[in-house]
Amino acid sequence: MKIHSKKLLGVTLAVALSTTSVVNAEGFFSNLFGGSKDGADFKSLLVHVPADTAYLIANKESIPEKVMNYQMQKSKDIMAMLGDSDAFKKAATDSKGPGKFFIALFEEYGDLIGSGKIAESGFSTKAKSVFYGYEMMPVMRMGIADKDKVMAMIKRAEAKSDYKVAFSKCGEFDCFESTDPKGQMAISAVFLKDQLALSLSTVDKKEGLKKHLMGEASPKSSYTEANWDAFLKENNYEGYGDGFINLKSAFTFAKPMIMQQAKGSMDDKSLNGCLAVADNHFDNFSEIVFGTKKLEEKAIDYEVLFKTSSPVSTALQTLANETNISQRTENAIFDYGININFTKLRNALTQYSSFLIKSGEDNGCPAIKAQDIRKSMGGMAMVMNMGLSQFNSIYASLSDIQLDDRMQPKKIDAVLSLGSNDPAGLIAMAGMMAPPIASLKLPEDGTVVKLPEGIIPSRGMKAPDVFLSRTEKAINIFIGNDKPALKAHSNETSEISFTSMDIEGYMNIITNIMDAMPAAAKKSGDMPDLEMLKNIGKAGGKMYSTTSADKRGLVINYHLKY
Repeated sequence: MKIHSKKLLGVTLAVALSTTSVVNAEGFFSNLFGGSKDGADFKSLLVHVPADTAYLIANKESIPEKVMNYQMQKSKDIMAMLGDSDAFKKAATDSKGPGKFFIALFEEYGDLIGSGKIAESGFSTKAKSVFYGYEMMPVMRMGIADKDKVMAMIKRAEAKSDYKVAFSKCGEFDCFESTDPKGQMAISAVFLKDQLALSLSTVDKKEGLKKHLMGEASPKSSYTEANWDAFLKENNYEGYGDGFINLKSAFTFAKPMIMQQAKGSMDDKSLNGCLAVADNHFDNFSEIVFGTKKLEEKAIDYEVLFKTSSPVSTALQTLANETNISQRTENAIFDYGININFTKLRNALTQYSSFLIKSGEDNGCPAIKAQDIRKSMGGMAMVMNMGLSQFNSIYASLSDIQLDDRMQPKKIDAVLSLGSNDPAGLIAMAGMMAPPIASLKLPEDGTVVKLPEGIIPSRGMKAPDVFLSRTEKAINIFIGNDKPALKAHSNETSEISFTSMDIEGYMNIITNIMDAMPAAAKKSGDMPDLEMLKNIGKAGGKMYSTTSADKRGLVINYHLKY
């Protein structure tokens, strides 16, 4: 088993960053940047947001003091940890130009957080901020407590990095702008009296966006605080970082650009027909909304809702089996389960394919090829009828994995559970591929039976022990001697799927794997700071997410506990 530490590190950081971005969305603006009671208030920020914006993310409420104190302490620990890491020190030494400046700025900001002097950064923990679309270009406005202190922090970073940031004047305001080397995209930042306004735009829209940042080009009609309060109330959100993406509106904004880019690929009539097909889809899947359901000192609940039309939401609500997955592994590093009625899924996909074919034919879109869709649906139906329809659920968990100095598994503790109304039929199917399995005597009371050695090909490696057990509604496969115990589980909502991760346990597994790598690999200079990864794990907590459906559409709920 060959492991590349760069790839492993990439996976690790992806997990850490994606987890952080999802579960800390409600506090991102407040913890990192900010505003204050003396800075821009929420109403004055919304004045700049078009009433018909295609997307808007905002945090109206200040984070509760207990939560903020806890998160600020975690921020101090993380900043200190990153500042002391060998990887960060090496990056600070090796970087040049803008990279060196941003590392110096990070150090300045981290030092102020670590010493409890965040106010000296010019930012505050009482942020009001908005992120929205202006002519579809992304704009962010965040309150700042003291513009002069922000600029002073930037100047200290300039001096430390020996890199001069090219500030200029936008009217009476200090501003900064940069264009990518290909001359296609531009970043603009304007430091107003009580807020920092930033945008990313195509170069042809840069000047118009810059005027908007300065407040010289306001929308014809602005999004109001009353609109936002109604949005929060409708979705039962707390106001700590919530938002929406209006897909129908975004598509309407994007149509001219799509038509321009597609010129020459098909005639106008066909192109308009295909755009009409897309428009039909957005009639059924119109919006994504998300927000904080609960925010406590050591627990966060966050919801992401994919809003659908009534016929689609009705179909989605049939997908989950009512029984759910009735057993889980205790203390798993991570586990995953799907709980789908595959027959209903087949029916829903068949219904969708009919909708797609009809929409393509009615609108004259040549890209929708009815014969190909029917052929694919036939193959899918065959797979589901012959195989997947035997399953009610599939559950997998990993509790431990360890490697020896040859990077071969020396310990694995994992479980695979297959839910079915006919466990005996599953055993018979497995016996067709591995005849010795068919002769196994599996009592229906859950007694664990060891699988004979040699049934599972190991390609020269020592295969872990495998055990099977059978209950009335499931076949359980245990990998490893420890045979993690399965505990009963129940919940009120019918789940389509779920996943959980102990982030500290995951990081410990990763660092143990890296630590087991041969000495030559460790000396290659490709190894991350293992102690830093462990510390990231300690700060990460445990995440649990569920996917379900209700009359609004498809719902993903994220739960984080520290």
